[in-house]
Amino acid sequence: MNNFTIIPSGLKYKGAPSVDERVTISLNQQSQQITEYDRSVTISLAQVYDDERQTCTVFRPTFKVNYIYDNTYVGTTTYLPFQYNLYYVNAENSMVTGIWKGYPQYYEFDFFRPDVNNQHFNYKSKSAYTYNWMYYLTYPFENDYTKKLYYYSNTTRDIDWEAQEGIPFTIENIEINGNGLISFKCIAPHGLSVDEYVELSLTYRNSNIFQVYSLGNGLFDSDPYVFNVFNIGYTGNTFADNVTGLFKRVINPDNLLETKSKYYVRKHKVITNLEDLIVTKNGFEKNVFNEKKQFEYSSITPNQVSRISQKTSSNSYNMTSAYDLDFAGYKDNQMRPLSEIYLTIINKGYAGYFNEPSGGFGLKQGWEFNLTKEVNQYWDLFNNESSCQIPVSSYTLTSGATKTFYYNQNLVKDDVLYGDFCEWNDYEQLERVISPYYQKINYNQTVFQTSDFVDTNSKGFYYEPHNKMTLKVFSDYIETGNVDFIEQLPEYSYYSESDQQFRWRDLYTYGFFDNLDRGVDYPFLNTSHYPFAEVVFRLIPEGSNYNESLNGVDIPIKPFIDDCE
Repeated sequence: MNNFTIIPSGLKYKGAPSVDERVTISLNQQSQQITEYDRSVTISLAQVYDDERQTCTVFRPTFKVNYIYDNTYVGTTTYLPFQYNLYYVNAENSMVTGIWKGYPQYYEFDFFRPDVNNQHFNYKSKSAYTYNWMYYLTYPFENDYTKKLYYYSNTTRDIDWEAQEGIPFTIENIEINGNGLISFKCIAPHGLSVDEYVELSLTYRNSNIFQVYSLGNGLFDSDPYVFNVFNIGYTGNTFADNVTGLFKRVINPDNLLETKSKYYVRKHKVITNLEDLIVTKNGFEKNVFNEKKQFEYSSITPNQVSRISQKTSSNSYNMTSAYDLDFAGYKDNQMRPLSEIYLTIINKGYAGYFNEPSGGFGLKQGWEFNLTKEVNQYWDLFNNESSCQIPVSSYTLTSGATKTFYYNQNLVKDDVLYGDFCEWNDYEQLERVISPYYQKINYNQTVFQTSDFVDTNSKGFYYEPHNKMTLKVFSDYIETGNVDFIEQLPEYSYYSESDQQFRWRDLYTYGFFDNLDRGVDYPFLNTSHYPFAEVVFRLIPEGSNYNESLNGVDIPIKPFIDDCE
């Protein structure tokens, strides 16, 4: 009921006349009685917690890194702070020749560099974890379809192409079970299945679409690298032995536009600065590989000082963001909600053993198909095709000899790095890594010479800089929806004109695992997720992880183990 205050008309203002007045009362109800259950609704704390968890976009990621490497290359140097601190090899002979050979000690490779007091530079404790390596969080944000790629077999370049053109192959005509086959040997896993199709860069009688008849060529583990087309009697030189070309995967040739895969190189954007990650050594934990130490007797050292030298270490580390990261609004390279981030580890090499520059860049980059048994020309110091665009800085010191030492400069937030060579199929809504991205470091041969003659294409170490953490998982099932339900569709869905439907893969909720045991269930506390990933970071010596020649007898096969294992 409304409350009214009635003021007599004669009191409204001075001299106001008295008149008759009336108030109209409405019979419409303006309120209702509150029922019991409306006043005592039970709140589910578990539901509130889950609602907050599913909508939260804030993360504090932690990576556990198991660092595995093999200190492989023996060298010599005339720079005394280095020469006096090697892990010596055949020191008795060095006493006679005066040429001291050995390995750089473990602290030139490890994530944590202790204060060794070798008089090389002024050590600062706060930089202990960043003298040798740099650590960043990155995410794939864009595709480079026109990135130029190169495949070398030792001294010659066999093929160069743009990423969008597909995967290179070489042809070999074979016979299996009495059937004549055209065998396509690929430089990387092809991702094909039997009865799918390929679009070739080669054309036979106005056609370049062919069906996959079988996989493999009879050699062990060849299926991922070799696909075969049934030879129905093709003539001419189109499918002659050693012909090279490129192919793209096709699911349905009658719907070529939508079911043909796209090929590109991912680009990563840096989302933290160097000081934004906290690196700590895991207490009381070592990996399974032994640490190698030896005692250097003063009688057979160049400076007559006894000491213990160490060749390798077996430490593991934790790397955690120093603050919460809000990924609201972040999109991946397919314009989907961000589901993966990466711990990107890049060599810095401040001590100056590595990164002799050419054109201002010392670090090398390539893909797994560039790793061959023998060092090939792709990795040559003066081949700009393999240069990683991270500039170097330098300093010069004199001690027994004058040397210039180079190191890679720090990255900053929003810098861009290259990543894996990938395939994406709109119809399947799936991304596949074709060939992982690698970086390579070489010894600066003017500082530490590892061969009898100074070589611009010396052996070095490879590593994969990008180490994945999954924040959320896309479903293994493709959802479809008609235009009538457009309001319920995710913004990243793909519209198939042939099916007249939208296609997409849902993101699983936190805590849900499908029948393939795919999903994530990270701790959630104080409005932040705390995801965790354990990764293995390997520094791989030259020749341990390689592909055979594109035109060779064998196909490219990645070995199960390498020299680190």
